[in-house]
Amino acid sequence: MNLRFVTRKLLRALITLVLAVTFVFVILRAAGDPVLAMLPDDTSPEIVEQMRQAWGLDLPIWQQYLRYWQGALQGDLGTSIYEGRPAVDLVLERIPQTLLLTVPSFFFMLIVGVPAGIWAALRRNSGVDRVIMSISVSGYSLPNFFLGILLILVFSVQLRLLPSAGSGSAAHLVMPVLTLGTAGAGVIARFVRSSMLEVMNKHYVRAAIARGVPRHIVLTRIALPNAAIPVITIVGFMIGTLIAGSIVTETVFAWPGAGRLLLDAVSSRDLAVVQVGVMLIATSMIVTNFTVDMVYFLVDPRLRYGSGQGEGS
Repeated sequence: MNLRFVTRKLLRALITLVLAVTFVFVILRAAGDPVLAMLPDDTSPEIVEQMRQAWGLDLPIWQQYLRYWQGALQGDLGTSIYEGRPAVDLVLERIPQTLLLTVPSFFFMLIVGVPAGIWAALRRNSGVDRVIMSISVSGYSLPNFFLGILLILVFSVQLRLLPSAGSGSAAHLVMPVLTLGTAGAGVIARFVRSSMLEVMNKHYVRAAIARGVPRHIVLTRIALPNAAIPVITIVGFMIGTLIAGSIVTETVFAWPGAGRLLLDAVSSRDLAVVQVGVMLIATSMIVTNFTVDMVYFLVDPRLRYGSGQGEGS
């Protein structure tokens, strides 16, 4: 594997992470004083100042920034103002619940989106194609909060088939997974259809069909592997956005995951928790994008043997 290619990707990933954390660090402190948000309105100025000093919020922002990175490099990402516990511990406690929601959502996206896209491509311009594409557009056009509330009204309020909030059973997963995975399934279906149509028009596919190669062989061994290369990018992007997208879904369904914790921390200006949550989201997207780049490098010979193209991609 091209070492220069990997090194450049890792360097870009590190720079992206630092920029994301820096941006959130500045914005959070510019948005208001977390001490004032935490204390009652009638708190004396002396107590407010003592709290600021205790949390280091009385220092200039550049000093706070340097102290943050000094602690981060030593494994200390701050303490929650409200819980008095390390912010990392609070976030890590919620990660299993978020994974319990996002992993099934990802598989739902693939199981629904990929076959739908292939079917639409094979039935191009037919009624089936138009129906699938219409559903796909509707799926990724609906905001998560709207779809989630709609599912609650139908399956919880009207039909009384599924619980509307909380976790603890498979039934609690159904509506959140549908809410989180529907948009991704719609996007993947459209990309798979477009990629399949492009590959089916290639000369090597037409030549295989002309030679009498069975249709299922052409589809599974020639068309699908080549169509998968551009689809990898969008699948990787959907993985990276699942955690970010779970924030709204977890809030709608009162799911006790990291996304809901992050939203609560933003509303209460719990700086350390927000920064850890943003770092988690940024890291997940960076790792996903890096993994996609590596998969691209492995499956596309043009990147392995054309070093100039591979490094510039």
